[in-house]
Amino acid sequence: MPELPEVDSYRTGLDKMIKGWKLEGGNSIWPKACIDDFKKVKNQKITGFDRRGKYLIINLTKNCIIIHLRMTGRIDVGSETPKYTTVEFYFENKQKMCLVDYRKFGRVWIVDDPKSIVKHLGIEPLSSAFTLKKFNQILAKRSGTIKPLLLNQTFIAGIGNYLADEILFRSSLHPLRKADTLSKEEMKNLHESIKYIIKKSIDYGGTTFLTFRGPEGKKGEFWKKLQVFRKTGEPCPHCKTPITRIVVGQRGTHICENKQKLQNY
Repeated sequence: MPELPEVDSYRTGLDKMIKGWKLEGGNSIWPKACIDDFKKVKNQKITGFDRRGKYLIINLTKNCIIIHLRMTGRIDVGSETPKYTTVEFYFENKQKMCLVDYRKFGRVWIVDDPKSIVKHLGIEPLSSAFTLKKFNQILAKRSGTIKPLLLNQTFIAGIGNYLADEILFRSSLHPLRKADTLSKEEMKNLHESIKYIIKKSIDYGGTTFLTFRGPEGKKGEFWKKLQVFRKTGEPCPHCKTPITRIVVGQRGTHICENKQKLQNY
């Protein structure tokens, strides 16, 4: 699934490519992908782009388009309609913006207020509000297992499976640790790692595992910097212990059992 860095690459890239373009309409080729009225976007211009967690927000003159890529979605801009397109928008200049999604899980909304879609989301990990003090406050209210907590979009918005594994590895935390067992130093390290890993992934254009391509068709390059995710059997870059794959909260999870020890807390 595209996570925060991949969606952010669309936010910045599409802003450079199509900001100011005028929409003529759209169409939901896969009816479930968007059930809203495409007439609402006619003659509106794109005024800018925002992101909330894994949701891309396309601001228009009067309302907005919101896109969630889910598991395998990507956004293409061009004169043709690519194979596996589920939703397309038409521009006055004869170009199209398409949601391409062979698994058909991606969703599009046309709404007056983005809060109607994203109000359930937790704090943005790269926002100025995400201070260590704030992180400690929201973490203090939780007692669950740390990896599922990081994946909980109502806790922190935008973290998915690969980010969670890399964050926990850098923090030297076992994914099965309970949130209420973390020391102040561990909470500080976790807070720093969340910001560091997300920023690094953004710097490399996100990560391409299967279908993701950035706005200009480029693959994300952060996969070259991954330390543990999908590295089962490979030596840990810190201690050479073979990386192990376990299941946490029904999600494949990759750890170094030496660096990320699970002790009795």
